[in-house]
Amino acid sequence: MTVDGAVHDQPAELARMTGLHARYGAVHSFPLIEPEDDRPSRVHRGPGGSSATPLARGSAMWGNAILTREPIEGGYTLGLPRAADDDLVEPADAAHELAGVRYADAEPGHREPRCVVGGTVGGVAVATTHLTYIGREQRRRQAEAMLAVVSRQDGPAIVTGDLNAPIDTSELAVLRDGFDDAFVAVGIPEGDDRRRSCGPWSIDHILVRGFEVISCRVAREAGDLSDHWPIVADLRRG
Repeated sequence: MTVDGAVHDQPAELARMTGLHARYGAVHSFPLIEPEDDRPSRVHRGPGGSSATPLARGSAMWGNAILTREPIEGGYTLGLPRAADDDLVEPADAAHELAGVRYADAEPGHREPRCVVGGTVGGVAVATTHLTYIGREQRRRQAEAMLAVVSRQDGPAIVTGDLNAPIDTSELAVLRDGFDDAFVAVGIPEGDDRRRSCGPWSIDHILVRGFEVISCRVAREAGDLSDHWPIVADLRRG
C-alpha cells in the first residue's frame, strides 16, 4: 500500500508485531480516495457543467495472508477462476435479484479477482482464500481450483477462509468431500448459532485433513474491528 508516496507493507508489519512469518498474495488493486474532510476534490468543468472527483492519495492491493511460527516452504499465490462475460450471475430460474443477468451487465465488483495463498509448514499443506461473494457457479469453480492446488500434496492439510457460503451449500461440496469441517468435528453442525461469524451468516470455515480437532469456536470477544469474527481451532496431528 502507498499513501502520499510512502510504502506501507501491512503483512510485514503484522509479522513484525507478532513475531511470526508472513506469506501474502494479492490479485487486485484499488485507489485510496481522499477523505471528504481532507483536501478539496478536483473539479472538472465541461459542456455538461462541473463535477467533483475525489482525489486519490495512493493505492493498495488486497488479497490473503498466512502468519505462521515456522517459515512457509514452497509458497504460492494462485488466481482463482472468474466468470466470463456471458456467464449468468445466477440461473434464470433462481430466486435471486440477479437471476438471468450476464456478468457483462452486472457491476464490475461481482467479478472481483480472488486468489488462494498457501504452502507447506512442518509437512502440513496450508492454504487460505476469500471466495467470491456473489454467483454460486463462480464460487464453485473457485472451490474446485482451490481443492486442486491443495491436493497436489498428500498428507495432512489445513484450509481456511471466508468462503462466502455456508459449508452445506452445493458449491462447496468438493471441499466437504475432501476435508473434515472443524465445527462438525466437535459437534457443531451447520445452522448452529455458534457458527455465526459474520452477522447472521456462517461463512468462515476451517477445513482439515489428517487432523483430530480438539476444539473450534468463533472468537466473538475479538470485537468489531472487522465485520467478521475470527475462528479459532486447536488441532492434533492424526
